[in-house]
Amino acid sequence: MDLITDYRIPFLHPLMVHFPLVLLLLGAGAAGMYLLFGRAVWRQAGLVLFVLGTVSAWMAEETGHALEHAVEGDPIVEEVVARHEQGAEWTLWASALAAFAFGLVSVARVPTLRRRRPTPSAEGEEGEEAPPPRPRRRREPLWGRLLVLIPAGLAAAAVAWTAHLGGIMVWGVPR
Repeated sequence: MDLITDYRIPFLHPLMVHFPLVLLLLGAGAAGMYLLFGRAVWRQAGLVLFVLGTVSAWMAEETGHALEHAVEGDPIVEEVVARHEQGAEWTLWASALAAFAFGLVSVARVPTLRRRRPTPSAEGEEGEEAPPPRPRRRREPLWGRLLVLIPAGLAAAAVAWTAHLGGIMVWGVPR
């Protein structure tokens, strides 16, 4: 057990980078499911995943600054670090935009903020037939499903590219 306790990871960045990668890719998947099925549960999942993904992307970016100074002079890092840092900024902005889009669509879907249509009573006036029952599950409007898809896709692409560049800096070998 001494081997495990004698070593530590001096930087948080290698631990933090996995959170935005997973959360933003899952968020993009939730956006795709929301587009296909139009159910509120996918919109809500996307909102939560992109809020958490944005926070974790910010934390990963912040912890990366300390690591950047520690690895200066390494040729592969020197060559890729600027693009990796730019990818992190794009990831942060794209994920924040996706979180905002999911939030905007969610606020538009809140029943108390929408204009309510009068609902007919279950029992009609005497001599009238009762209205047909409302469907239990309705697809949410296409405009909202499309609105979240583009920033979600951009965030997923940005985090994947940034992770790839980080992987090159750690594990890359020349061809």
